[in-house]
Amino acid sequence: MTFLESTMQFTCNKNYNTSNDASTDIDAVVDHRSMKRSIEPKEKEQSHKKPKTLGFTHFILTIPHELVLLILSHLSRQDLIQISMVSKTIRQVLSPYLFSQVKVSWKDLVTTWNQTSTPVEINNVQLIEKLRLTTCCSRNEWTFPFAELFKHNNLTNLELCTSGSTNFFKYSSNDSQLQVLEIHATKPGSIFSMEHLAPFRKLHKLSLQDFEIDSFEEDENCCPRLSILELDNCTWRYPFQLENFGRDKIDSLTLKYTNHFVISERFKMFLNGPHFRKLRHLSISNWEKNLKLTLSVHIMKLIESIPTLRTLQLSGNIYNETLNNFTNADWENCIKYVGVRDVKVFYSSFLN
Repeated sequence: MTFLESTMQFTCNKNYNTSNDASTDIDAVVDHRSMKRSIEPKEKEQSHKKPKTLGFTHFILTIPHELVLLILSHLSRQDLIQISMVSKTIRQVLSPYLFSQVKVSWKDLVTTWNQTSTPVEINNVQLIEKLRLTTCCSRNEWTFPFAELFKHNNLTNLELCTSGSTNFFKYSSNDSQLQVLEIHATKPGSIFSMEHLAPFRKLHKLSLQDFEIDSFEEDENCCPRLSILELDNCTWRYPFQLENFGRDKIDSLTLKYTNHFVISERFKMFLNGPHFRKLRHLSISNWEKNLKLTLSVHIMKLIESIPTLRTLQLSGNIYNETLNNFTNADWENCIKYVGVRDVKVFYSSFLN
């Protein structure tokens, strides 16, 4: 083979290989473009696809207990019942909150108790934390086995109305789990005494309405955990003093009135010098429009006599000239309270 022939053959082979490489590259580019075209619609489809929304059921199943309580605090009882009817899952989740408070009449309570030894007919009685009796019956108050009722571990709150004294409570069991007791008297002159609540050693909140408080001596062993006391239109006779509820126990005291007792000498004696040693929060309300409670020097005596006091709330028809002038002058500053000797005084003009 001459040099010329060999050179021509090499050139032909080279061109052939180059053409083959070029065709291979073109095919690769075509395949890549076709692949890209096939991928692009999927990417566009995914980009235009709406994100999946999580419903209320998922929300209620995942949020913490504290947040549920916060939400329920803004809902009425009827709202909670309506929400629990949305689905079986939601009802299951809300059942502990739905049945934590139940109401029942004396007739239904006695009937159910005689049949099942439970206060109401629900599958899990342990869910009940508060029981509210909607009717009065003096006969059932004395014959019903409260000692057995309070043995239900989670039943810690009882609200009822009575047409007589609270004497029937003293026959309850000493190992009662009751922590909160709210009693409303429907008959004028109904008598209350702390001695009646001696079995309730775990009681920490007591709320009384329309009772005449009978005189009793202070007893440290009676309801030793009692720290919150609320009296609504409750009266007492001389020489009884509110400190007998526990001058070394009461941390919060609320007094509400819509009658003339708020301007009586007995009430003014209390204002002149209460001797609670651990009281931090005191609230006095007068909602009788025709009777004005005037506090002149009483407010300073009251603050001085309770060294531990931190907040004093005066609401309704209550008048103090100094506070009234001060709050009227500084109304534009939107002041929420007045500071008097480390005590925040929330005056009625702020609250009305």
